[in-house]
Amino acid sequence: MLHALPLALLAFAPHVTQLRTPPNCRGGDRLPTQLPSRRISATVASAAASVAAEETAATASPEQNNPIFLDESAALAAAGFALQPPELIQLAKRFLVSKGGFGADAELLGDDFAFVGPVVGPLSKEEFLKAIGSVDVQKGFPDFSPQFYGFQVDPLEGNRVWYVARGRGTNTGPFPPFAPVPTGRSLVNPPQACSLTFDDKGLVTKYTIGVVMDRQVGNTGGLGGLYGILYAIGRPLPFPEAQPWQMSKRYRLFQGVGSLVGALAGRK
Repeated sequence: MLHALPLALLAFAPHVTQLRTPPNCRGGDRLPTQLPSRRISATVASAAASVAAEETAATASPEQNNPIFLDESAALAAAGFALQPPELIQLAKRFLVSKGGFGADAELLGDDFAFVGPVVGPLSKEEFLKAIGSVDVQKGFPDFSPQFYGFQVDPLEGNRVWYVARGRGTNTGPFPPFAPVPTGRSLVNPPQACSLTFDDKGLVTKYTIGVVMDRQVGNTGGLGGLYGILYAIGRPLPFPEAQPWQMSKRYRLFQGVGSLVGALAGRK
């Protein structure tokens, strides 16, 4: 639709700055010697923007306007957090870089900090720093790559940054107390949802990791975090939460009853 605007007007606006007085014009009828070209340019730009907006609305697919999809821009604006998304994402990356993807510098954590994993925590700031300081993943897996990607601010929680962590490496170094002698085994993590929540000073108040997005990926038995690492190298911890998921007897019974009811209903 933009081509519908008169081409002469588009070509005219940026250049015209003067008009000559017509020969038959009397002194009192003299036209202004200066033409406000900026005003014309602004008018043309406004018209072009309106046309572009109409084109966007006209070409928007039905899916884009479907109410099942959240209007992320509107939600972020309504959240009204002091720090903008680009700044929050930069803070999240600074947090991760500070310790190579494992933990973070203490000064980046707020006093009300909490660490929460799928079955661990919440841990306070002091508890988290103590726990993370007792495990040296980088020493146990010298070639480990965390593979962080997909950083995005939560539109419903304007101070929270979500990202995905995969990660792979080889246990070629000592990993005490779990594997004092290197196992030589490789580790391939599944994709895991992680998040960092910030206060208005840019300090982290909540850190979540290890929520597996697809338990069929990798060799951790569908486990995330430290439990997945230990399972992959053959050093799993001896309790159910650190073992691959298995269907309970009650769930198996429930599934069986459901199948039976479905089969009986199908005979009617």
